[in-house]
Amino acid sequence: MFVILLVDDDTKFLLALRTVLEGEGYRVLSAPDGKIAVATAMQQRPDLIVTDWIMPRVDGVAFCRWLKSRPATDSIPVVMLSAALLPLPAEPPWNVFLRKPVSTERLLEVVASCLDERVRLFGPFTPARNESPVTAASVPQRTLPNEQRD
Repeated sequence: MFVILLVDDDTKFLLALRTVLEGEGYRVLSAPDGKIAVATAMQQRPDLIVTDWIMPRVDGVAFCRWLKSRPATDSIPVVMLSAALLPLPAEPPWNVFLRKPVSTERLLEVVASCLDERVRLFGPFTPARNESPVTAASVPQRTLPNEQRD
């Protein structure tokens, strides 16, 4: 059974998406922001991550960059969702971008496609063992487009 991590600060959206994905036979984990999602991804090693872009504490872009910078999580496919019209990075750290609202059919199609591609490239996902624990210092800081940094 594939494991999917959903990351969004909208609890109603998380519940709706969880219901749809569990109805399709997926095991679903959830996190309300990128900071909690980092710990969840390291501990649970999902087969796919579906994340919102704009969230408190750690946004979706910073979360994706953190995932892609770690050997233990860099092969996990990511679907980025956003209702906002934000400038896309030249080299996005996610596999697929979908604009909210997205139809259930389209989302399920993308989820299945990402999982099929992941299995084709890497085989079934097996959690790595003996990884360093996640610490507060290893979690990305929140970054948003046009945000001023000190």
